[in-house]
Amino acid sequence: MSTDNLLKPGSIKSDLKLSKQIIQSDVSTFQENFNCSHFKFSHNLAGHPLFEIPRLVDLANTILSQGRTDKIQSYTSRVPIQQKWNHRPGINEITEAIAHIEESDSWVMLEDVQVDPEYAALLNQIITELEDLIGKPLRQEMTWLGAYIFIASPNSITPYHIDSELNFLFQIQGEKDMSLFNQNDRSILSEEEIEKFYIGDLNVANYREENQSKASVYHLEPGKGVHHPILAPHWAKNGNNVSVALSVLFYLRPYDLKARVYQVNSYLRKLGFKPTPPGKSALRDRIKIFALGLLCDRRPKSKFAILRSGILRVKSIERRLNQFIKKISIFSNG
Repeated sequence: MSTDNLLKPGSIKSDLKLSKQIIQSDVSTFQENFNCSHFKFSHNLAGHPLFEIPRLVDLANTILSQGRTDKIQSYTSRVPIQQKWNHRPGINEITEAIAHIEESDSWVMLEDVQVDPEYAALLNQIITELEDLIGKPLRQEMTWLGAYIFIASPNSITPYHIDSELNFLFQIQGEKDMSLFNQNDRSILSEEEIEKFYIGDLNVANYREENQSKASVYHLEPGKGVHHPILAPHWAKNGNNVSVALSVLFYLRPYDLKARVYQVNSYLRKLGFKPTPPGKSALRDRIKIFALGLLCDRRPKSKFAILRSGILRVKSIERRLNQFIKKISIFSNG
C-alpha cells in the first residue's frame, strides 16, 4: 500500500504560526464516537490568514501552476438537494470565481491543499491532535490523507451524497446547516446502494424528503466543526454569507478491506445470491477480502486505486469474457 501522501510528525518545515492546540473538545467525545457517530467540536481556526480569500486565490494558482487541474472542482451553487455531482456547469476562470465568491454563485473545492507547505503544516498538526484525542496512532492505519478547502457563495447547497473517507470538517468563515444521517440505518442507506457506491457509482445515494426527520442538523459557525463517519449521508445549506470550510479526510486500512467485501457482494448479488453484509461472518469477510485482494494493486498510485483497483480488474475480466462469449456465439450460429 502506497503511503507517499502521508505526513510524518515533524516532517514539514514552515514559518506558519499556529496555536498549540487547534481542536478544542473533550477526549471522551472523540474516543466514544470516532467513525461511529457524527458529533460537533470546537476549534480556533476562524479568522486565520490561511483562509482569507486572497490567500485562497494564491493557493488555487499554486495548484493550477503545478498542472493539477483535476484537484480543483467548481460548480454552480444554486442547486436542489438531490442534485448529482456529475452535473457540473463549467466555471472556466477558477481564481475569478474564488476572488468574487460573494456574487459568483459558485461552489469551489480545492483538493489536496497540503501541496502548499503552510497547509501541510496545518494538516500535520491536526492529525497529531486527532491521534492524541482518539488515543490511536492513526498514521499507522492510514492509506490516504488529504485536506480539502470548500469555498462557497451565500446560500449555496452542497447536494446530498456519501463519501468513502472519514471527515473532520472545520467551519472557518460563514455559517451552514449540515444535515447528517446515520450510516448504519438501512432505511436511509441500503446494502445495495453501498455496494454500487464501492463498485463505482458515486451518485447512488438518493435524497428522500421523508427521511429528513431522521437527520441530525448541526448549525456550524466559525470555530465549530463536525465529524462525519465513513458513508454517513449528508447535505448542507450555507447561510447568507460566504462560507469557507476545511475538511481533513483520510482512509484507514480496515475500512478499505471492508469496501472489498461490499464489492464482492455486489457481484454475488448480480449472480442471484443474497450476500452476507460485512461484519456478519468473519470467515466470509476474510475469504472475500483475500479473493479480491489477489487482483488489487500492491502499491496503488492514486486515491481511487486504493479502493477500486481490484474491482476494476474484475470488470475488465468480465468485459473480456462477455466479448469472448459473444464471439463464440456468433461463430456457433454462423
